[in-house]
Amino acid sequence: MAISVSGLGSGIDTTSLVSQLMSAERLSGKGLTTGRNTAQSIVTTLTALNGQLKSLGDAAKVLVPDTLTGASAFTGVSATSSNTNIATATTTDKAAAGSLTFTVKSIAQAGSGAFDTTFTGGTSISDSGFSFKVGSGDKSATIDVQAGASIEDVAALINRSDSGVKATTVQVAPNTYKLQVTSATTGAQSGVNITDGTTTPTATSVLGAFKQLNEPADTVLRIGGDNGYDVSSPTRDVKDLMPGVTISPVKADPTTPVTIDLTADVDGMAAKLEAFVKAANDALGTVSSNSKWDSTKKTGGPLLGDSMTRGLSQEIQTAFTGSSTALPSTLGISIERDGTLKFDKTKFVANYKSDPDSVTKAAGEIATKVGEVSKQATSAADGTLTMRIQAEQASVKDYTAQITRFEDRMSLREETLKQQFSAMESLLSKMQAQGNWLSGQLATLPTG
Repeated sequence: MAISVSGLGSGIDTTSLVSQLMSAERLSGKGLTTGRNTAQSIVTTLTALNGQLKSLGDAAKVLVPDTLTGASAFTGVSATSSNTNIATATTTDKAAAGSLTFTVKSIAQAGSGAFDTTFTGGTSISDSGFSFKVGSGDKSATIDVQAGASIEDVAALINRSDSGVKATTVQVAPNTYKLQVTSATTGAQSGVNITDGTTTPTATSVLGAFKQLNEPADTVLRIGGDNGYDVSSPTRDVKDLMPGVTISPVKADPTTPVTIDLTADVDGMAAKLEAFVKAANDALGTVSSNSKWDSTKKTGGPLLGDSMTRGLSQEIQTAFTGSSTALPSTLGISIERDGTLKFDKTKFVANYKSDPDSVTKAAGEIATKVGEVSKQATSAADGTLTMRIQAEQASVKDYTAQITRFEDRMSLREETLKQQFSAMESLLSKMQAQGNWLSGQLATLPTG
């Protein structure tokens, strides 16, 4: 590494001089950095806007009837139970308006049982090994217990097997346990089956008799009265008794009828519309806030004067104006003076109850138009916003390459200046040495 002593021969601070010269030279590259920062700011803003427009498209989609099923947020129903202490219900988009009355005769449970002999925890339960078969439903496995095994070991062997059951040790007194076995599934076919092996000792002789604790059972709903019929399910919930409806019993009570009413989910519709309006306002707000001039900082937002994003805002607002047959006011939506949208749930609910068909039609038409605006802007193939983001990203890449080349030139220029000043210092040093020698020679000449 070379050692540079600035101004050794000339008395001039050449290091500072080179630094000042380079600072002046680097001014020409300031525009490149500014250009890259501007392009990157635009990319960041447009990417955020792109995400918001995609969200707007998603919010619009749920309001448009499906081309195959006709389902939308406006065909959804909600379920109410006349007695939530006995049964509740939930719905999917496949549910339709209707009503069903039933009683809960039983609730699904898993079969279980326990061996009646108790053991001290962590101690041997038999000096000899033994085998037995355990299972539930269509699953079973042979359990081979080694001599000296503890009751905890037996439970672990059962749990590692593919027998369709779960085993646990239950503490019935301090450090005293018995083995309980429960089916891994529920339903009438979930009984626990224990079969002794063919050699002695047997499971029964070691663990004791296996006694049933809980009888396996299905959930059984009685539809109608004496002339009705039963519906059973091996699980607690009864699914699709009516299309898209899941009935969840809370307790069995065969004497108390429960009615499940399925009605239009107006609150759900309002929530979807509110999300639709919010998504639109998010996109409009991004364009608006990034298109302003800051008079204090004397700077403009990254979208100031940007015709494309201004056009997108206008397209969204135009889509929300609807048509003569699909007015936004029908949905409780209004366009404010500042261009933002407002949703009035009370007006929507009143309009829907008065004329649900007109409200449903208006929602579908307006949402379709908004969805088209979103798709044309955000399409991965040829969306206007997508292509603009790609163009700005290319600008950032180009600016970065130019800055790299500029920095390379500046490094070379700085090295050249250092070499030139170093050569000058060397020459001046030699001249000074020669001058000092001449002065010394002159001093030796006779003066008289």
